[in-house]
Amino acid sequence: MTSPGTPARAPSLRDKQKIQTRHALREAALKLFAAQGYDATTTEDIAEKANVSTRTFFRYFPTKEAVLFLGGRDWIRSVADEYPRQPASLSDLEAMCVAFAGTAPRLARRFQSLLLSRRAVASSPTLRGLQYDHQQEDIRNLAVAVAAHRGLPAADESCALLADISLLAYRRALDTWLASLAADDLAAIITEEFSRLREQIA
Repeated sequence: MTSPGTPARAPSLRDKQKIQTRHALREAALKLFAAQGYDATTTEDIAEKANVSTRTFFRYFPTKEAVLFLGGRDWIRSVADEYPRQPASLSDLEAMCVAFAGTAPRLARRFQSLLLSRRAVASSPTLRGLQYDHQQEDIRNLAVAVAAHRGLPAADESCALLADISLLAYRRALDTWLASLAADDLAAIITEEFSRLREQIA
């Protein structure tokens, strides 16, 4: 176990190769999904485009779906972790806005992948259903964070409602940002969307 203050071990050549291969597979998959549709793309197609074997594909991803939704759980976990840390002086929606806006730099680095993912989901009824399932899971996870922020032992319907409308505001902001082709500032769009939501509630 690394002691506090000890520099983290630099990635080995093998680690770097694994990261590069995973990235190559994801990029190949997203481009194929966007170009020819998710349902028409096979794992063999993805492996071939990434210049690896199909067996190698399955070492990194159990399914095509896993390629598309890679990192999604980490993102919502970062929001859920950040929200309860906001000052008590902030309202629920203000705290939620700060938590979501804090993810903007990470999302900005993934602009092209997010854009291709949107196109892939639009190409497939199967993926649209899977995305809905993921969104429901996101709501549940975020509702738990709301409960923690409020000092409740478990999430109730009020927590779920706040999580649901906050995720809706975020998705609207993300849609606006993607439509601008990243020309606008994502954090500012998120802040504006939450401000609009607070005005409507007031």
